[in-house]
Amino acid sequence: MTQDDRLTALLARDQIRDLILDIATGVDRFDQDLLRRAIAPDARIDMGGESPMTGAAFADALSPPEKAPAGRTHFISNMRVRLDAAGETAKAESYVLSIMQVERDGDPVTRQRAGRYLDSFALRDGRWQLTARLFIDEWARIDPVTEVLATGKNRAAPCPTDGRYAFWEEAV
Repeated sequence: MTQDDRLTALLARDQIRDLILDIATGVDRFDQDLLRRAIAPDARIDMGGESPMTGAAFADALSPPEKAPAGRTHFISNMRVRLDAAGETAKAESYVLSIMQVERDGDPVTRQRAGRYLDSFALRDGRWQLTARLFIDEWARIDPVTEVLATGKNRAAPCPTDGRYAFWEEAV
């Protein structure tokens, strides 16, 4: 493998890692445009529910709610990305911890789910896209919220009102 080949592979792995993080952000911020750029419309997304869905259906299901949710965050770590020999497809494994505050029987609860994403990617028209995701569950739990602490004035929000959008527009 030449130095140019190694550099191309490093850049591809970096782009794929960014894509994995973009998908997490898209889910947390209900950013359908970001999800549609990151996920191929025909991608097969299997999050462990009744049946897999397409990438287009996954993005469509995450429309911004009328009222901002109490909170949702994905932590992604331990990413491993491997490219095929031609550098046109890749596979990645990432550990994920998803934490959301939701309501159950009218009461706030914290839902936590930990597992791994087994992702496939393809280079299409010069950009990487997710083509398949299989979520492997490690554990999940729901905890009652016994106390809600006050948050600062800079609350997370669905797109496009979350502070991240103005921040990244200015950070070019």
